[in-house]
Amino acid sequence: MSTLLLSTALITSTETTLTYQLEQVADRSDVIAVSVDTHQLGAFQAVPARTLTNDTQPDLFCVAANGDRTSIEYQTPIQCDHVTWQLPLAEIDQDGFDIAKQIDSYEPQKGWRFVSEFNSLPRFSAHNEGPIPAQVCAPDNQCGWMPNADQPPLFVVWGLKPVELDINGKAIKVTTDTEQVLQSMEKWKPALESQLNYLISLFPESAVNQWDIAFFSRDKQAGSVSGAAGSDKILINAILNNGQLEESEIPMLLKIAAHESMHLLDTTSPLWAAESIAEYYANKSLDKTTYDFTDPQTQWRDFKQSFPFASTGLLEAHNRVSNEQQYQYYPLFYVKGPAFWQAIDQSLTDKEESLDTRLPTLTYNQDGSLSDASIADLTKVIGKNKWQELVKLYL
Repeated sequence: MSTLLLSTALITSTETTLTYQLEQVADRSDVIAVSVDTHQLGAFQAVPARTLTNDTQPDLFCVAANGDRTSIEYQTPIQCDHVTWQLPLAEIDQDGFDIAKQIDSYEPQKGWRFVSEFNSLPRFSAHNEGPIPAQVCAPDNQCGWMPNADQPPLFVVWGLKPVELDINGKAIKVTTDTEQVLQSMEKWKPALESQLNYLISLFPESAVNQWDIAFFSRDKQAGSVSGAAGSDKILINAILNNGQLEESEIPMLLKIAAHESMHLLDTTSPLWAAESIAEYYANKSLDKTTYDFTDPQTQWRDFKQSFPFASTGLLEAHNRVSNEQQYQYYPLFYVKGPAFWQAIDQSLTDKEESLDTRLPTLTYNQDGSLSDASIADLTKVIGKNKWQELVKLYL
């Protein structure tokens, strides 16, 4: 399924492609070696990996046929038959995998490994052109294509037994380190089918319509739960209480699945809108199942009583997070943002319209604000007074 996000032109191209082979370092459960055969490239240069929270890059080495190793500098022309580097893995503790950090990790008891493209997988280019197409292969020989730089990152997971589910007629591979997730599958699978079918229908022009899902346990006492969207799979925390997956936690599991799925479908919205739309539709998708979640308006009304930056508008928060890295404003995207979109949706519904049909046509200005065309489309239905009221309350 990773080839879904690879353009047809790339798949059928006869141009050079690279293979990154990941291997476990002997006697080192916490280190992965990556090797790339580059002998066919001629002159090329290494391009730094995409980064997440810091600028750390792996140390690259050119390995000669006799085993000699020489250091490679990034963005400096070189000829080399073989490039290699190592990735240290963080050991998962008793709290479980903290997906939000997206740190290369391993679980010694359960035997799985996780590598993120971020800070770990540099690219290679020749003749000052774009990155050379490449696939990344795990030790189990499962491979995924490196996505374009404007797409979600590649996540590589191995050491977990996959289970194929038929979701809306599509084969989706599910892996988990939590057996209880599979044991309770008959409870959550119908809801997930409904959610994904609904979310995919919102973006009829999207070529992405299926992706893998990986569930990882996270202890409730850790106080945090998260998910992440990769180029061909989404990662989801399953909350365990004293080692048990409780029925009451399944709605959260499904909500995270929907939220991260929206990130694969909605690829053009600015940060504040992408997060708040994903969260709103994660809630709305649950409305169509036997599960439900707190109403966004109600959640915002309660949340703003104690959140110190509640009076900050969504656009100002977007600027502070995007341009100034002031992440203390980020929670507004998850709570104030969904309340805004629910208010828009309700206002449209009152006029027998819906946000659903407008979602794929929304456009934004460079600063993240809704475009004049989108505002005009909305105000034509809900009225300028209502729009100004919502702008004052939320934006």
